[in-house]
Formats: sequence, structure tokens, C-alpha cells
Amino acid sequence: MKQKTRVSYLQGLARLLHSAAFLFGLTFLLTSCFLKQDRTTVIYGTITDQNQQPVDSIMVLVDGTKFLAHERLNEVYSDENGNYELVVEVPKKYGSVDVVVPFGLVDNPKYDKSYKGKKSYKNDQFTKNCCHASVGQKTKYDFQLIPK
Repeated sequence: MKQKTRVSYLQGLARLLHSAAFLFGLTFLLTSCFLKQDRTTVIYGTITDQNQQPVDSIMVLVDGTKFLAHERLNEVYSDENGNYELVVEVPKKYGSVDVVVPFGLVDNPKYDKSYKGKKSYKNDQFTKNCCHASVGQKTKYDFQLIPK
């Protein structure tokens, strides 16, 4: 009788170890999937003037943000139809990104010369809280430029 009890104890222990190994492996696979989160971020949109006409040659850039630090990750100019698109693989050290239409003669001479500001629309909704995009997401930002 002691032999049977010992055999069933060992079988139960073997099942328990097998189950534990399976759960450990499953947890490892799921964790590694989350650690490899796609950080590809796409920001796109259109730049127009007060008459809804497209404006070309306006720089739009993406800054990675971490606390108070910013780093320029990518930049592009609007095309002849006012369209732009930025695709950025955001480094893990940044939790979010900002979309910026910079002013100044060096970065954006056409904007600085002809416009004094802009209205921003995130995913077709007017926003006063410009211009954050979520990492790993696709976000639309349209800008309507205000003439001087």
C-alpha cells in the first residue's frame, strides 16, 4: 500500500511540475510580446491657410518627450497639396511625442514670413491642447495657418 501511495505522490508531483513549467513558459512568451510593443508612430495631416487653400513648404517636426527634455526625432515639409506625413520609430526612453510647427527664419522661413500662428485639429476636432501623439499610434493633425 505504501508503494502505491508513493507512486501516486510522485505522479502528482510530476503533473504539478509539468503544469508549472507550462505556465512559466506561457508567461515568458506573453511578457516578451508586451516588451516588444510596436513604437512606430505615424503623424499626418494637411496644412492650409485661412481660405482652406493648401500651403506647401511648411516644416512639421516630431519631438520625443521625457519629463522636460525634448529631442527632435523627425521632420518633414508639407507638399504642394499641403499634406505631410511623419513616420517615427520612437525610442523606448520617450513616453510620448509632440508635433510641432516651428517658427523662426532658420527652421521655417515661409511660416515666419507670412503667418503669426495656427489653429490645430486633432483627428478632425479642434484642440487648444496642441499637439501630443500617442506612441505606437496613428494620429492626424491638421493645421490652419493664421496670416500676419
